[in-house]
Amino acid sequence: MDYHCRTPILLLLFNRPKHTEAVIGCLRQVKPTQIFVHCDGPRENFPAEAEKVAAVRAELNKIDWPCEVKTLFREQNAGLRAGVSGALNWFFEAVEQGIILEDDCLPDVSFFPFCEDLLERYAQEDHVMHIGGSNVAEPLTRVLPTSYFFSQFTFVWGWASWRRAWIKMSLDLDGFEHFVRDGQIESLTTKPLAKTYMLEKFRATKALENNSWAYAWAYTILKYHALSIVPRLNLVQNTGIGEAEATHTREADKKAKLHASSLGFPLVHPANFDRPTNLDQEIFYASQKSRSRLILWFILQKIGLR
Repeated sequence: MDYHCRTPILLLLFNRPKHTEAVIGCLRQVKPTQIFVHCDGPRENFPAEAEKVAAVRAELNKIDWPCEVKTLFREQNAGLRAGVSGALNWFFEAVEQGIILEDDCLPDVSFFPFCEDLLERYAQEDHVMHIGGSNVAEPLTRVLPTSYFFSQFTFVWGWASWRRAWIKMSLDLDGFEHFVRDGQIESLTTKPLAKTYMLEKFRATKALENNSWAYAWAYTILKYHALSIVPRLNLVQNTGIGEAEATHTREADKKAKLHASSLGFPLVHPANFDRPTNLDQEIFYASQKSRSRLILWFILQKIGLR
């Protein structure tokens, strides 16, 4: 594919130089002209981490094509919630739209024109807030006649969005009490247990019982009755699943380790904004909890063990 990426890219880095080297290798294939880099600082209780963080930052010297590189290097560790959300604030203050990649997200080349095409196509559609690159439910969706579909769920292993969407982001889940009181979770087209699970994740995120920014973003999209785009094929492989250094994905998951596929062009667009019947429920099972694990989770909640 003779293609160069013209859309600004945000790289989210931390302490994995080999992963950083690999994602820069992916970028070399499309030679973006503008890269923003956020690299969190080392944690105080991990003495060897400062050396790893320094090695990650040194990997940026391997960006050997014409490219403007802007950096936000933290001296102290901000963590996932504050660090990533702060990096995204910094990014979208500077650009109107862009692509976001973490160090362990290895995209197929087709991921980049996929994002660029849809960033332009839906730039003025306020109810479309997120373009995902990964799809762990690919076995269910690869037969769809369109190149992508709309969902209420967000995949953040390689994604894109607009400033006009990100400014709505509520890291503290503003309005959550009204969201619960008014039963807004009922707008989620899933079965009751899935709604209960997502509501609990939102509650825990607001209460700072987890370090997630992604659930806050998912809440924001649901709060605004907005949509996410999911590609028919999985375009991004997550190489951090099951690793000891991974923060939230240490448990190996075969579905999450799907290799990146190549999507054909020109894209085949859906005729409208309708979501495929019952697909959101299957997306939930694939990305959040399987049927059996969801039932187990609910039982443990009921008897107070979770």
